[in-house]
Amino acid sequence: MLKINNLSCQRSNDLVFNDLSFEVNQGKNTEIIGSNGSGKTSLLKCILGLIEKKQGKISWKQKPIEDTRTFFLKSCFYQGHQLALKNNFTVLENLKFSHSTFNSNEDRIISSLKQVDLFEYRERNTSDLSMGQLKRLAIAKWLLDEHEIYLIDEPFASLDEAGTLLVSSIIEKLNSKGSSFLFTSHTSSNIDSTEILLDNYS
Repeated sequence: MLKINNLSCQRSNDLVFNDLSFEVNQGKNTEIIGSNGSGKTSLLKCILGLIEKKQGKISWKQKPIEDTRTFFLKSCFYQGHQLALKNNFTVLENLKFSHSTFNSNEDRIISSLKQVDLFEYRERNTSDLSMGQLKRLAIAKWLLDEHEIYLIDEPFASLDEAGTLLVSSIIEKLNSKGSSFLFTSHTSSNIDSTEILLDNYS
């Protein structure tokens, strides 16, 4: 579905990565592994059109992404380091706020909270949650709608073993429905994925 061909990205005057190529196929996962500053976040933002590429091609369903950007953005879910949660909202209110974007019904919102083990915290203010719980709430957003591809920046950061297993199971579940994941990490995860070592393209 998503094809990256000889992509290079420059930040300020520094080349972040160069001549990067890979594909993300339907129902499959690609894991971008790299050290701090290797360009993991820049890669995702480049695909989304938030920063310009220096050279190379990005294709979505065999068409240049520049020609199908609107369709691509409707087909994907992006989650960066900033989890886009409102601290003055409760757990439930945060998902209801997202509901307006994803057109999810009440049952789906409740189901999402149960799947990430936050249903009992639904009336708790988000500012009172631990970092791991905040990550779980952000992950609940993945489940509000079914997207063709998920672009996730470090989905396992700040999670304990139980949280890591939860993310793995959710990714597998969404894979079974045909969704694909392109996600970043510092070290290799246990997800069934094609691994790209970004430091090799500096």
